[in-house]
Amino acid sequence: MLALKRLFDAPHRLFFFTGAVQLLLASAWWALTLALRSQGMPAPLGEGLDAPRVHAFLMIYGFFPLFIFGFLFTAGPRWLAVATPTPREYLPPGLWACASALLLQYSARVGATAMAAACLLFLSAWVWMAGCFVRMIVVSPAEDREHAILAAGALGIGACGVLAMAVWLATGSEPAARMMETLGLWGFLVPTFCIVCHRMIPFFTASVLPFVSPWRPGWTLTALVSGSLAHGILALGGLEAWTWVADLPMAVAAASLAVRWGIAQSFANRLLAMLHVGFAWLGIAYLLHALQSLLRLAGIEALGLAPVHALTIGFLASTALAMVSRVSCGHSGRTLAADRLTWCAFWLLQCAAVLRVTADIWRGAYGGLTLAAAALWLACFAAWSWRYLPAYWRPRADGRPG
Repeated sequence: MLALKRLFDAPHRLFFFTGAVQLLLASAWWALTLALRSQGMPAPLGEGLDAPRVHAFLMIYGFFPLFIFGFLFTAGPRWLAVATPTPREYLPPGLWACASALLLQYSARVGATAMAAACLLFLSAWVWMAGCFVRMIVVSPAEDREHAILAAGALGIGACGVLAMAVWLATGSEPAARMMETLGLWGFLVPTFCIVCHRMIPFFTASVLPFVSPWRPGWTLTALVSGSLAHGILALGGLEAWTWVADLPMAVAAASLAVRWGIAQSFANRLLAMLHVGFAWLGIAYLLHALQSLLRLAGIEALGLAPVHALTIGFLASTALAMVSRVSCGHSGRTLAADRLTWCAFWLLQCAAVLRVTADIWRGAYGGLTLAAAALWLACFAAWSWRYLPAYWRPRADGRPG
């Protein structure tokens, strides 16, 4: 009971713990689904549900928002120069968010109606949590609130994506399903991760490598967020053949930022290198999206989901693993360093990203490469969870509260 109670001692403990559990559940279900598919057997899924669509929803909304809320309620108060939320403030919506997120997993085994109801419950918790974050922004005395305000806007777009999923589940509307995926990626996750990277990577780099100056002018933040939104708007408008207009400049911008922020120098510190490598995938993902868009403009359909998986596994998952590891180390009183297990898990994830991207390019080996990528993903996060989950129910190593 004491260990369970410690999950409530700080926002990151509750949200990161539940996010990791959600990630493992969603990953295990998808790995099983792929294995069954390879044998010609149906997915373990409720009536009226489509496995790829449920997979997309769970991978976008099932665990990333929990990690994001945990981060924003931990780092956000520092950004905004306000007090960290007390348990009385964050626990009621936090417990509701975590419980309803776990309910998504169960409802997917029951059927479309049950999952639609679970989505609405999760949406209510999402709005409640976002409202708590907005209140911090409103009372903040900080002059620089841009990162927090943009993050709050991305949370609002993400909430619309959850609602779109509920509409698809209730009506079968394909436009609603496409909206769920597009809003979730290009309106919520990519902008949020770009906001966090813009705020934190230069700061972390300068703190570890004093000879690298923290360079993050405001226009680069505007460019990162605007480029993602531009891609999403074009995609929602059915103009996938023209997303290259946004993707090509963003590929150059992301690659330039990766170099300017010191990716080459970052390998002096493993934990820092993980953040930089994760961000480097953003340029690769934009380049693949641009290439796919130009091919479509020429009437050629190619690359499949390779650009999407470069974005989701390469950029989003790698950055999340790195950022959550750093926050977990710092707030558990441990050294800010990636041990050998964390480092190996991170490179397993990089291999998973490469294999999954390759699977859609080398179609002849699609099945085997997809299964291998899923196995590596699961191995990565199983090892990572074995290392970090205990930190959320154990006291801080330095004896401090929190």
